[in-house]
Amino acid sequence: GALAARRGGGEPRLYLTTQELPLLSGGGEALLAPPLSALREKLPLRPRLAGSLCPQSLNLWYGRTDLREGTTSGLHHDHHDNLYCLLRGRKRLRLYAPSDAPRMRTHGRVRRVHPNGRINYTGDPTAADGRTAHDVLRWRLRRARRARRRAEVALEAAESEARRAAGGG
Repeated sequence: GALAARRGGGEPRLYLTTQELPLLSGGGEALLAPPLSALREKLPLRPRLAGSLCPQSLNLWYGRTDLREGTTSGLHHDHHDNLYCLLRGRKRLRLYAPSDAPRMRTHGRVRRVHPNGRINYTGDPTAADGRTAHDVLRWRLRRARRARRRAEVALEAAESEARRAAGGG
């Protein structure tokens, strides 16, 4: 409402972004964060352009510029794939291969560039899909707890069967 009205009125220095995804009750992150989540019913969660790719998260960056002054974004990289849509005007993008990262002035020392292009920095390692060591440990713990529950159920069933076979009930 108010942001759209100010943007429509020509105010050039407004910027809207959604980044931090809310956590789901069962763990993991939601696909959308506010205010984008309010548009969920109007957005294709798998745009035809994406083919068989499944989005991990959907984010929105919305901005406007005074055409005389223009705007710039500092050199940066995103951890997720992007689909850039320009609604009006023009934009010049400079793209560099992830393999160029070790030769650039990055914030942090490049530790590894995964084959899929994900960049890791010293002190912030992730798997190629972005999982941290903590994420992997949590997943292994959940898997181990499920296996333990299945084993406990199987043990109870076996003990009950052994008692019945022995005539004890």
